[in-house]
Amino acid sequence: MKIPAIRIKKKMWLCLAAVLLVLYCGINAAAGLRGTRVETANVQIQSVEDRYTEEGTITSGGEYRLVSQVSGAVKELFVGENDTVKKGDLIFTIDDTDLQHEKSLGDSALSGYRAKLEQSRIGQVMISSPQEYLSLTRQEVAAREADYKTAATVYQASDALLAAGSISQVEWEKDRASYEYASMAWEQARQRYEESLHYLDSLKSSGIDETTINGKFYKSVEEQLNAQIQAQETTIKQLEEKIGKCSVTADRDGIVTSLPVKNMSYIQAGETGAVIVKKGAMKAESDVLTNIAPCLLPGDGVTVVVNTRNQDQFYNGSIEKIYGYAQKGISALGLDEYRVHVVIDMDENQNLEDMEGYGANIRFTLFQGENKLVIPSSSVYETDDQSYVYVIDKGRAQKKQVEVEYKTSAQTVIKAGLENGDKVIDHVDSKEIYEGARVYAGS
Repeated sequence: MKIPAIRIKKKMWLCLAAVLLVLYCGINAAAGLRGTRVETANVQIQSVEDRYTEEGTITSGGEYRLVSQVSGAVKELFVGENDTVKKGDLIFTIDDTDLQHEKSLGDSALSGYRAKLEQSRIGQVMISSPQEYLSLTRQEVAAREADYKTAATVYQASDALLAAGSISQVEWEKDRASYEYASMAWEQARQRYEESLHYLDSLKSSGIDETTINGKFYKSVEEQLNAQIQAQETTIKQLEEKIGKCSVTADRDGIVTSLPVKNMSYIQAGETGAVIVKKGAMKAESDVLTNIAPCLLPGDGVTVVVNTRNQDQFYNGSIEKIYGYAQKGISALGLDEYRVHVVIDMDENQNLEDMEGYGANIRFTLFQGENKLVIPSSSVYETDDQSYVYVIDKGRAQKKQVEVEYKTSAQTVIKAGLENGDKVIDHVDSKEIYEGARVYAGS
């Protein structure tokens, strides 16, 4: 009996399919035994350099602001913009009339305290009654109170006149100074009288004789007056220093590039009166991000690139100063960022004199090394502040701790834990790579 050809062909296809299925399962089983295919990277000895570029400016020694240390009317201006000045040259003066008036009042008060001290000593020698001294002191309190009330009335009127524009700021300052002095003098006289009266009462309550009371009393009065004399001398010294600061001088050689004071009739303490650009050694200045600043050190070499006529000109320098604080700014994306100011000292003889104010690209060298062990940064992962890589050992991924010297986005410099020629697993961020996983190196 003959078997139809169609049935024979059907059996052949079924047998072929079975064979292919067996082969497929075998291959998958073999692959499963081998594990996950991974990429590997060789540990190599290389030269490594990491740079950071930031925008900057060429300067000629920096810009300095002369800030007024006292308030007052601007009296006279001695320079103009673009004038060359020497250290110590007079730039402008501030009217010191009110300060001179305060000093005059202070000198008078000091003379009065010294006279009272002498009077007290004479009274002690003559063993006059402390009651007589208290009577004179009480009269002084009344006189100082009257002076205070008069000064207060004048000062209140000056406030109204100044608001109406009827008097100048200088006149108002003078009346204010008189008021403050009168208030202080009244308070000091009253305090001296009350302390003396209290001390005399305490001496009397102790039950000692009149002669002893007189001696102790005048000793106390003398101590009070000496303290007031010392305080007044300090006040006068401070006023003299302020008067000296009314003459504002250049604190360095340079060129006056700006004179805000020329548009002021009255300048407040802390306001900028003039801007001086120092002419000297050429510098470059830049602001770096706070995560970059710790990588920089004074003395580090810097390359400054200036583009002129569509050509890059390269100049050498070194970091002179890294400021110890950061300033808040806004990034190009509109986000808050903090930057640290860096000053670069440019090497001499580089023909930079005509480039004051030019923009430049500042190239900072963050890391530079020869003959370093290097692997891809994608081969390193960190956990618990430790760095690790994976190597293949007997078909399995084995974790190995390494010590990292420096790391960029692309390369990592290994200080310890690996040798030249070792192989590590690359791209270890895969979930299929873990300690003990079956792996094999792909071609």
